Amino acid sequence: MSPTLRLALWDHIVRSLNLAAPLKLILLVIANYIEPNGALSRVPLNLLNRDSHLETSELRPLLLSLEARDLVRKVTVHSEGGGPTIALYSLSPNLLRAVQNSNKCSSPQVF
Repeated sequence: MSPTLRLALWDHIVRSLNLAAPLKLILLVIANYIEPNGALSRVPLNLLNRDSHLETSELRPLLLSLEARDLVRKVTVHSEGGGPTIALYSLSPNLLRAVQNSNKCSSPQVF
């Protein structure tokens, strides 16, 4: 994701989404892990815990709320060798599209 689009994403999360601060914090943490080429980030719960300073017990209901609003997508990955499954979180394609579309529509005005 180009720096301009990343800034647009952060701006959209902070200014345009009518969410409580902890929900925005989670979205911003996930946005920080988006690959430079724009590929989806898949952030495990332990990174969200570390970067947001929210306990896992606090994060789970917040993530469910973001999933219900179609702002976050959860993918469950089965580890090799029969280990435990891992939940990975990314920003929803709808959120990314909304930011990219609003970024295309807004062009600098010259006076």
